[in-house]
Amino acid sequence: MTLASTKKGDTTTVYLIVLLAVLARFIPHIPNFSPVYGALLFGGAHLRKRDSIWFPLVLLGASDFVLTNVIYRMSIGWGELIQIVAFAAIAMIGWLLRPRVTLRRFSFACVVGPTAFYLISNFGVWLGWHTYPPTWAGLLQCYVAGIPFYGYSLGSTFLFAGVLFGLYEFYRARHVDNVQARTS
Repeated sequence: MTLASTKKGDTTTVYLIVLLAVLARFIPHIPNFSPVYGALLFGGAHLRKRDSIWFPLVLLGASDFVLTNVIYRMSIGWGELIQIVAFAAIAMIGWLLRPRVTLRRFSFACVVGPTAFYLISNFGVWLGWHTYPPTWAGLLQCYVAGIPFYGYSLGSTFLFAGVLFGLYEFYRARHVDNVQARTS
């Protein structure tokens, strides 16, 4: 499957999938175990490059604002920008799946996406939250403390990306391609 084969009719489905994944952040879940990372890879693979960045980032920024300010009654800080950059990295890693989704590329993206998020976001925590000493040892402590969350993000990425890519291909095979065959 290539990006060129993503037709206008089913591009709306991709936007809807990304929207629903972001809305799933409002459902109680294990920290870092949500469909967001999988949806970012999915959007990166199927949306225009520009749209695969701005669309989910606007949704994630808005949901962060509501979750942080309204639900958790905390303040949003500059650290949110680092998290948004980390989310953008996952969408850009989804670009690797644009030419063709193979098991090897899919697995690579499902490991590299959460790893990029883990490295970027934990660096931001170390840099800005002053929870850890501003030393190499403090940075290492921050990364070690994030390992359980990293494990959850890896598992959820494989699970939800697998479901999203698999269901989308099933949908395309059953509906979109059949409609195109009838109109040709």
